[in-house]
Amino acid sequence: MRKTIKKIAMLFVVMLILIISTINIFFGHLPGEIKIIEGKEQKLELKVPMTLQLFCKEPFFINGYCVKDKTIIRLKEPLILKSAAKGTYNLEFRLLGFIPVKKLKVHVLPETRVIPGGHSLGVKLRPNGVIVVGFASIIDENGLKHQPAREAGIQVGDTIVKVNNQKIFQAEELAQVVDKQKSVNLSVKRNDKIFEVQLNPVKNNFGLYQIGLWVRDVAAGVGTLTFYDPKTSFYGALGHIITDADTGKIIEVGEGEIIRARVSSISPAKKNLPGEKKGVFINEEQIIGNIIANTPFGIFGKAYQSFENPFYASLPVATVNQVREGNAKILTVIEGEKIQEYDIEIQKIIKQSYPNGKGMILKITDPELLSKTGGIIQGMSGSPIVQDGYIVGAITHVFVNDPTKGYGIFIEWMLNEINNVNFREQI
Repeated sequence: MRKTIKKIAMLFVVMLILIISTINIFFGHLPGEIKIIEGKEQKLELKVPMTLQLFCKEPFFINGYCVKDKTIIRLKEPLILKSAAKGTYNLEFRLLGFIPVKKLKVHVLPETRVIPGGHSLGVKLRPNGVIVVGFASIIDENGLKHQPAREAGIQVGDTIVKVNNQKIFQAEELAQVVDKQKSVNLSVKRNDKIFEVQLNPVKNNFGLYQIGLWVRDVAAGVGTLTFYDPKTSFYGALGHIITDADTGKIIEVGEGEIIRARVSSISPAKKNLPGEKKGVFINEEQIIGNIIANTPFGIFGKAYQSFENPFYASLPVATVNQVREGNAKILTVIEGEKIQEYDIEIQKIIKQSYPNGKGMILKITDPELLSKTGGIIQGMSGSPIVQDGYIVGAITHVFVNDPTKGYGIFIEWMLNEINNVNFREQI
């Protein structure tokens, strides 16, 4: 009799372990924390063929019913979460009412609304110093070649931030300080370290003192505005970081501004041949905003004028959990300054528990856009993605082997940059 009871108990334990293991497989894709918008419904598709008990100490709406303590849920059906009150709610799924299976923390946030972009922007970004992009040989008065900067250990990609303890921002400033000097001290930044370099300029055959460097003091191009917050005047654009074209190094912002731009022509994309928006700055003297941060999630700053969108007065911001696979639209300019709306498909959501620039895979499906651009092209980065009445993200990258497809970033990650304390202090 005891042996029979023992066998039954062991069989029960084994079955319980198998059941829990199966449940964990189904729950594996569900994060430990999600965010939902106050008063809005959020659907969770678990598709687990079983029934569990859900516990929540605080009143919380599940499938239209207020859960004050516990309720029975069928996981084969979608779970509809909703709360009319801001705060954090701790949900716990249990098997047989006492075996913990999964804990889920739900953050209920107030609705945030922004004006979606799509506008073409001229971007001018000045590094915190001047960037070394190459070396030059100096011919002295005797016809001999010299490369004092290279011989002193300076490398392409370095940033010269000071000359003789004088802060510089332009190539011309560097040349003026170096000329007529028989010895100069450079403060050089490489990666995250700053070191000092002492060298002697060479007098060339024109009587000028030089150190044999090619440097860049500004990066300029055309991108797309993602969003504008009319309450704070903050904006976000591009959806990815700006790097120097020659060195590939990240440009640390010294000064920067955005300017109105228009698209003058399009170079369509082809397989293994990226396309491009060719833009023109409308008035370089009319600066419409500053650039304060250049981050992996775009450029950010404060606009000096308001932006309006021809399709939407404003849109609520979607959380990562709200974005779904399926049809969506993008806003962008392909001619002049006219913002247009085009059809796309979000083909895959890449589950992310922390910010990353590649959150979804997109495909351009709009026949008109495909005929004019061939797909995603340079200058389209930052074009906002709209789905189900929300701004959900922005285009960031193109697949070179198939320009109809590319990556997008979640708008939540871009808004996180605006909420960064250090960023706000700089504003």
